[in-house]
Amino acid sequence: MTKPDPKRFLDLARAAAVENATEESVSSFVELIDEGDGAFSFVFESKLEGYQGWLWSVTLYDSGDEAPTISEVVLLPGENALLAPAWVPWSERLADWKALQVELEAQAALDAAEAAEGAEDDDDADEIEDVEVDDEDDDAEDDELSESEASESEDSTGVELASTDFEPGEDAEDDSEDTAGKPPLFSRWGRRRNKNKKR
Repeated sequence: MTKPDPKRFLDLARAAAVENATEESVSSFVELIDEGDGAFSFVFESKLEGYQGWLWSVTLYDSGDEAPTISEVVLLPGENALLAPAWVPWSERLADWKALQVELEAQAALDAAEAAEGAEDDDDADEIEDVEVDDEDDDAEDDELSESEASESEDSTGVELASTDFEPGEDAEDDSEDTAGKPPLFSRWGRRRNKNKKR
């Protein structure tokens, strides 16, 4: 079958497109597509509001013996057409949502674990600082005690030295008193000997 002359069926196809839409929404002719088996599609630009980049497609059948008949008139997206997002079944959307919730919970648990580890590290650091401060305080107290003991030791040593210097004088006086009251032993022994001779 020979390819129909677009001039022969163009007006018929446009009229079919305008009948399904409006005169203002059907623009210039774009191309003719041979669908095979006597079917042909006439494509027109669409000016329908909200359908930028879309095309009107009018398919007709020509048997060659009778007048062509209109098979369908449809609005199809072109290469630069603005399309709505692909429809996703509810079951798939629900599965995606559940997977997202599991991922968020896992991330939240990981963040909580990291926060807990950070808090433990801070506590350990604080404990180490407290221990170091306590050790420094203990060392300072030990130094103060050592200095105090050394001072007390020096004071006590001074007192002992003073008492030692004082006591010998008292003992000397006591000894002198005792010595003055008692005659020497050899003197008394000599006196006794003389008395015996006289007898």
